[in-house]
Amino acid sequence: MIENNFVIDAAVHAFDFSNENRVRSYPPDKFQDVQNFWHQVIHASLESLEPGYLLGFEEFTKRWQAEDLAHALFVESDLDMVVAHSVQISAVLQNGPSPWDTHVELKRLAPDRVLLYAEVDTFAEDKNALFDHMEKRVSQGAVGFKFYPSNGMFDIKSNKMVSMFYDDPENAYKLFEKARELGVKHVAFHKAQPVGPGPSDVVNVQDISTAAAVFPDMTFEVVHTGWAFLEDSALQMQMHPNVYANLESTMGLVVRQPRRFAHIIGKLLQYGKPEQLLFSSGCVLNHPDPIIKAFIAFEMPEDLREGYEYPELTLEIKRKILGENMARIHGIDIEQIKNRIKNDRWSRLKAKGKAEPWSSHRARIGSVNKIASRR
Repeated sequence: MIENNFVIDAAVHAFDFSNENRVRSYPPDKFQDVQNFWHQVIHASLESLEPGYLLGFEEFTKRWQAEDLAHALFVESDLDMVVAHSVQISAVLQNGPSPWDTHVELKRLAPDRVLLYAEVDTFAEDKNALFDHMEKRVSQGAVGFKFYPSNGMFDIKSNKMVSMFYDDPENAYKLFEKARELGVKHVAFHKAQPVGPGPSDVVNVQDISTAAAVFPDMTFEVVHTGWAFLEDSALQMQMHPNVYANLESTMGLVVRQPRRFAHIIGKLLQYGKPEQLLFSSGCVLNHPDPIIKAFIAFEMPEDLREGYEYPELTLEIKRKILGENMARIHGIDIEQIKNRIKNDRWSRLKAKGKAEPWSSHRARIGSVNKIASRR
């Protein structure tokens, strides 16, 4: 907690962009482009410039362990709970960029602090196997599903990305119906950021509007809301109360690009409701601690309030975005969770003092490198 605000991170990832995880048929030079995009375009451009936060290329792309991620989330920052999003991009990464098994281990390490959203590889040819996969993930603890609009491949023959739009009744709707059958009503979608070369229409948000209207009892999280297609996203939220802005990456702008962040958050609040915005650091894309601090301190610039009529970002609104909205969506009793985590392992570690950024991860890969150098 920070300043008595309960904080839930709506999307965190135990990433694995290591060379060992590359699909062998995927060209190494193109894979390096993937690595560079996530390291340079996202992490390095948004990360705090205070000492210790910026990760080197090797530090970032190494496979992250659950222990190191938990340490960054709960000992190095003021997060109380997180939602771990597993991701499968089978054409590029063997185990996906955000492996499920690491998140299951994260849940084991911090059972009262972690919710699991499972990956759904909508580009798998065997749909029955896909339904079986969804059943298995729910049996393993998934309370939500994460979808990607493309597998990252550009089909030269058809001159378009290999993609799925989620307003497709024949394919996408069956997945939502299966989720609902399994008792899962929370679905999240990568949008607004590229997943590979080719046209950007696959990461537009319009298809989510149709799906949200057809499934009004389900919550649709548009991940990276506002990074692109801001006007469309804001209007979508205005029309569909079950559409939520998951601010992964977008929230990170508050640290180094507060003016850009002001326009995004202002537009979303202007059209949508404060109850529809979800805090997210995207850790390990960026460290959560500087983002939380910057957001708590953030005030809407007066000239933007006057020139665009953006609303004031009050403490009440901030509390909703930081954790109350996600708690409501998942039926979480905040006071109950506070009592359950106040003396857990992570609270005891943090009571000794907030740890240095990425310190557990750096210590581990440093030890591995030392051992390798001795061989």
